[in-house]
Amino acid sequence: MRRWIAAVTTTAAAAVLASALPVPAHAAAPKSQVSALKRQFTAGHGVRVKETTTVRWTSPQAGSDTMRFHTRGAYQFGASGVVASDLTHRSDFGGAPAEVEEPTRTITLRNASYVAENSSYDLPEGKTWLRFPETGGPAVTQMINVLEPATLRGLLRTTETTRRGVKLDGISTTVRKGTVTVARLYALSPSFRTMYGDRPRGASAKLTIDWKLWQDAEKRTRKLVSSYTETDTGLHVSARTTVTSRVVFSGWGARTAITAPPAASVLDVDAWNPVEDEEPPALSGLSVPLPGREQ
Repeated sequence: MRRWIAAVTTTAAAAVLASALPVPAHAAAPKSQVSALKRQFTAGHGVRVKETTTVRWTSPQAGSDTMRFHTRGAYQFGASGVVASDLTHRSDFGGAPAEVEEPTRTITLRNASYVAENSSYDLPEGKTWLRFPETGGPAVTQMINVLEPATLRGLLRTTETTRRGVKLDGISTTVRKGTVTVARLYALSPSFRTMYGDRPRGASAKLTIDWKLWQDAEKRTRKLVSSYTETDTGLHVSARTTVTSRVVFSGWGARTAITAPPAASVLDVDAWNPVEDEEPPALSGLSVPLPGREQ
């Protein structure tokens, strides 16, 4: 059951919407929000992130199950956007201590990713990091990547309502709410296209993702909640899977320096000789569950 759910894939959710008169979606163009994001793209600075993705699987015939994926860390900016990430990922299968996976830390730069050693596999003495070359750029774990100007611009164009939001860490916010299809997100977002692979088709392309975005007075994103639900009807079992992602951004503009681990502590994955039945840590530990596609 757990293996099936892990393949189901994820991101997104619902949140509490604060009161205030709604503003027509077309009343505010996303240009100023995108410009505010680009102003954050200063070398040596970044933003901290904390994300929890919850996968709830329910079936009238087989009961229910819940998985949670936790990610926290930092992104470092360059002149064009995110250039590096340092993220720690942990999976929680139901909440029991024995069901909590050991955290995995991954540093991703433009040309390589480095995964820290943990108790699930052993490296030679003196080596504490595995290097994966040419990983396609810094890991951004969110399916809706609002650190990407093109994605933020396109997402805001699907806004349905705009209201005064709750205070987050004492900061006043504006919350926008909308819906985007998988096909449209694929067209908007370079990072989503990289994660998703082949163009979504059929029911997968039409699947809708609900989103809510909280931004402060400087139009910096403080929180993103997104969710989608899929149903699967088999010969003997029908199931409904709801994926909810809650992402909180903080420390905008803080000095951030993410670098590769010391060379002496690094082993290239191609040079690693694992023991029998031992597999390298999967970079998919930081991958995003995706709607309409098994991982």
